[in-house]
Amino acid sequence: MRRPRKSPATVSKRDPGGPGWAAPQLLIAAFVLLLAVAFAVTGGAPRVEPPPPVVGGDAPRPPVEVEVRFVVVDARGLERPGFADVALAGADDPSARLTAALGALRDDLLASGVWPADADAATGFVIELDRRRLAVVDVPAAPAGLRIDVDDELAVMRSLVATARAAVTADEVRITVAGEERPSLWGKVAPPPG
Repeated sequence: MRRPRKSPATVSKRDPGGPGWAAPQLLIAAFVLLLAVAFAVTGGAPRVEPPPPVVGGDAPRPPVEVEVRFVVVDARGLERPGFADVALAGADDPSARLTAALGALRDDLLASGVWPADADAATGFVIELDRRRLAVVDVPAAPAGLRIDVDDELAVMRSLVATARAAVTADEVRITVAGEERPSLWGKVAPPPG
């Protein structure tokens, strides 16, 4: 007797064409078992070291100790150099160095009675233009009732210019009062044109 022929669809259902161990369910189970063994051998989840702290950005820099040079010019025009050790917050850039030198100049002139006690120290800004260094010295506005004579104001202004030239080797110095160009420093002496 002859066996009846089976259709190709019936044959593929019973005989997938490969060994029985290659069934998808068995392969997935074997893969999970392999992961479990690897997890147990390595001691659990992999250890990830924390990243190093980010330096820069908003993190404050430690102060930098520098020596600044300032120049005191008296009413007769005689210059006397001065030096001061100051701590700069952050980087040692020309603007920070000039501001520190102007603060040291104020302290010296305040001690000698030339700088008015009511007036704050000036702030310095340094700009590079066409290979020339421009220093802008911004003096705070005079407080109400500030009393200063012409000789002292002239000495302060000359000292500001000489200090800017010495502290940051400025080619040109401009003086502003409270961020604006004004006809006089504190009411008596006109700033130099540059």
